[in-house]
Amino acid sequence: MLTELQKDILGEMVNVYIGQAASLLSEMTGQEIRLNVPQVLLLTGDAIALDPRVTDDIWSQGHIVSSSLRFSQGLHGKTFLMFPAAQAKALVNACLGEMELCTSFSESRDLLDTDFDVLKEVANVILNSIMGGFGELLDTCLEYSVPEIEMLFAPDNEQRQFLSNQQNILLLKTELFLDAASVQGFIMIAFSMNSISLLLEKINAMTEDFSDYAG
Repeated sequence: MLTELQKDILGEMVNVYIGQAASLLSEMTGQEIRLNVPQVLLLTGDAIALDPRVTDDIWSQGHIVSSSLRFSQGLHGKTFLMFPAAQAKALVNACLGEMELCTSFSESRDLLDTDFDVLKEVANVILNSIMGGFGELLDTCLEYSVPEIEMLFAPDNEQRQFLSNQQNILLLKTELFLDAASVQGFIMIAFSMNSISLLLEKINAMTEDFSDYAG
């Protein structure tokens, strides 16, 4: 749905927002944390539940930890930060300065309440930085719901049902680099139809400005 230029512009914008989140997380944990988004996808309608880049990548490792919050006002929708459970445990250990990483599936499910607290704080920083950036881009102030965090396991049919309930998804593959771990996850932003239209209008205006400058 996005042209290569639109993907480039959106990717650059998101990486700026992610960079701001990384700086905040580095201050919180007392260690250098780097974040980037190497892949940006915008999917709509039936393509969401059928695209293997969504279903295979997100759920390929079994249980996932999902932290989410709803946003409203100038933009409407819900955003998720999702990690395979083993990756989530590794992220918690690294944030707490523990060198022992979670490698087995059974260990990955042994997340404690304190682990969920850490993951919720990480998600709050990342998701608020991204959505705050989009709000600033569109000159609007967003309102957020209370964040939710949960462990999910979805068989194929439930994955498709979950995804088909979303009309427009901006999927951002993320990489977090910490002193003791490299962690991969996904940011999934489900936009209302009007919200995605507003965002695309702004990106299209930016591509036109870029084309005029390049010409």
